Amino acid sequence: MHIYRFRITFEDQDEFFRELEILADQNFEEFHQAITKNLEIDPGMLSSFYICDHQFRKKKEISLLDMDPDSNEDENEGVLVMKDTLLSDAIDDPHQKLLYVYDYLNYWTFYIELLKISRAQEGVSYPRFSKAKGLTPRELKATPQQVPGVEKGMDLGFDEDEIDPEDMERLDGREDFGGSNEEDFSQGPDEDDF
Repeated sequence: MHIYRFRITFEDQDEFFRELEILADQNFEEFHQAITKNLEIDPGMLSSFYICDHQFRKKKEISLLDMDPDSNEDENEGVLVMKDTLLSDAIDDPHQKLLYVYDYLNYWTFYIELLKISRAQEGVSYPRFSKAKGLTPRELKATPQQVPGVEKGMDLGFDEDEIDPEDMERLDGREDFGGSNEEDFSQGPDEDDF
């Protein structure tokens, strides 16, 4: 059995890389799981691999989820699903380049290059990381970002749970916020209301 050795880099961060060895007959979901486990990030985040040309131009998408399960393969514009796609079925170049996009909202991009194809070693469990440099990029571990297009809340100058006593005194004196002029609706409507 053959293994692929891939070099994985993250966007333009020179201080980060990983080298991953994975069996040719393993699927892209196992590749995805290996990356997310190594980086300690959420494996359920929407992600895709893209088979690319030599300049990282996308040619074919391999998605974590089938985004349109009701369509047949011909109508789905060639989007493959990770769990159904073996690496050997998608890798056709000895210097294959791929993109791995993690978290569609932030579109974190990993660049992946096939370094070497070799024989698997007996007794070794794959996938495995053979080299690593740098910690998980902090962008990936940050708290979730606000959805683009949604305005941030106003800064009220105090915590939401904290109520300013002066504001409460001003509100207590207003008739339209309750107080002594509040009507009693506990007895129901009068007959004259009908």
